[in-house]
Amino acid sequence: MSKTATHITPHAAIAPRAGGSRGFTLLETLVVTSLIALLLAALTPIFTSNSTLVEDTVARKRAESAHRRNMAAVTRVLRAVDITTLSGFNPQGVATAPSFARVTGADDADLTYTGSETLRWVSSPVPVRGVERPGAIYLERGGQRFLVADRVPAGGFKVRQEGASLVVDLTTYWATNDGHTATTNSQMVVSIRN
Repeated sequence: MSKTATHITPHAAIAPRAGGSRGFTLLETLVVTSLIALLLAALTPIFTSNSTLVEDTVARKRAESAHRRNMAAVTRVLRAVDITTLSGFNPQGVATAPSFARVTGADDADLTYTGSETLRWVSSPVPVRGVERPGAIYLERGGQRFLVADRVPAGGFKVRQEGASLVVDLTTYWATNDGHTATTNSQMVVSIRN
C-alpha cells in the first residue's frame, strides 16, 4: 500500500476563506453612528431631569435645615419677652416688627430688662436668583443690629399674639448656585415665661 503525500503550500494555509471576516463598510459605520447618536439624544433628557431632581432635593434639604435653625433662634429671643412690654401689633394681633423688652433677671426691687428691642425683617443688598426680595431678621437694640435668622424672603416673618403666647410664622429659602430655590414655612407657638 502506498500513501500519496499531499503538499500544502504556506500561502494556502493562511489565505482567507470565502465568506470570512471582513471590515465595515462606510454605510454600516454611518448606520451604527446614527443609532448611537439617537440613543444619546434619547438618554440626555433623563440625565438632565435626574440632575435637576438632585439639585431640587439639595435645595429643599438645605432650606429645611436652615429653617430649623432660624425658627430656634427666633423663638429663643421671644421666649424671654415680658408680655406687658409687647407693641407693634395691628388690630388683628399680628406684627411684622414686634417691639418688646426681654427679662434678663431679677433684683430685690423687680425684674430686670434688656431695654427696648425690635425683631425686624431687613432686605438684603445682595440679589438671590429665584427669590424676589431676599432678606434676614435682625434684633435691633440701642442702634445696633444682630442677625437672628438669615434667608428669609419679604413677608416671611409674622408674629401673632394669642393670650400669653406668641405664634411665629416663618419662611426660609435656600438657593443653589444653579438657580434652584426651595422654601420652607412653618408656625411655632412660643409660650412666654413671664
